[in-house]
Amino acid sequence: MSLEKEGPVLDVGLSHRVHPGLALDVALSLGREVGVIFGPSGAGKTTLLRLIAGLARPDSGRIQLGPVTLFDSSRRIDRRLRERRVGMIFQDDRLFPHRNVAANIRFGLKGWPRAEAEARSAEVAALCGIEHLLDRSPGTLSGGERQRVGLARALAPRPRLLLCDEPVSALDLASRHAMIRRLKDVRRIEGIPMLYVTHSVDEAVAIGSRLFLLEGGRIVADGPPLDVLAASRRPGDIPIAFEGLRNVFPAQVASHAPEQNATTLRLNDGPELIVGHLDRPVGSTVLVEIRADDVLLARGPVEGLSARNQIPGNIERIVARGAEVEAVVQTANITWIVSLVAPAVTQLVLRPGTAVHLIVKARSCHVITSDEPPA
Repeated sequence: MSLEKEGPVLDVGLSHRVHPGLALDVALSLGREVGVIFGPSGAGKTTLLRLIAGLARPDSGRIQLGPVTLFDSSRRIDRRLRERRVGMIFQDDRLFPHRNVAANIRFGLKGWPRAEAEARSAEVAALCGIEHLLDRSPGTLSGGERQRVGLARALAPRPRLLLCDEPVSALDLASRHAMIRRLKDVRRIEGIPMLYVTHSVDEAVAIGSRLFLLEGGRIVADGPPLDVLAASRRPGDIPIAFEGLRNVFPAQVASHAPEQNATTLRLNDGPELIVGHLDRPVGSTVLVEIRADDVLLARGPVEGLSARNQIPGNIERIVARGAEVEAVVQTANITWIVSLVAPAVTQLVLRPGTAVHLIVKARSCHVITSDEPPA
């Protein structure tokens, strides 16, 4: 049985008046997965996280985390912040500027035996890729490094739930993707459920296994991110901008062909990809970003194309959104999202299980680097 199907870890049913124009009335349950709280500014996303964490008190309702009741208005239960074992990371890192990185991480381990605290600090520092930064002060770190220190500090006391309030929105593109990759690693290694707030379609699709669409203080839909976002595009619904949806993959530089102005990348757990020539040594770790609408689909290999990449795969599912469609395609152990128009699905007879080739131009592959060492 998968972790996601073991049953809910978090059960929330609460009401709370945020201001005269907004009242939260939310019911949601989350398994050992990454749930994304998605919605426009002012929908109550951050307030919902604060209520779960214990930074604010609901007007009424109940919050259950595993066997522990965090809040129950009818039973007058309201556990203190430190008793909830809920970690939280924010858009701004909120590090203590007068403490070095090691001391920031150890802040949540007060009362632990010294040997256990040191072992746990070293463990989360390695998990977050900051073991080389322990003696540094926060003011000397990049934005991505500071956020990873904040993540390590939140993880140190072994929380039962991690709440993420737009943690990458202030980062540059490379650091944003690197942080999302770290959070995926945390989810896999620590087995901790997460609630992740964003209004970015890219982030929601990249990190979430489940999406809760919050509108006007209520969860109006939940399910797989692409499915919920596509289904939300009805008259009167919040606008969802799918344009520019991107595939982002970590990769290593495999070889160079300067005479062809080309570099070959090997995608992690996936196929090779030819991109424009890179001035990076063989073995370097990079990220490659490809817009979903820059990928073409064919029912088989095509001769006489200028595009350098033809990658075989299989359709996993088709997500329709009016006149447009997202095709989810599996190649090796990598999942791609391909945007196409609805008539193409009929013309190519595309359905789950259909064998296809992804056609990608080298110049459509945007290669970016990260501010952190390879994972």
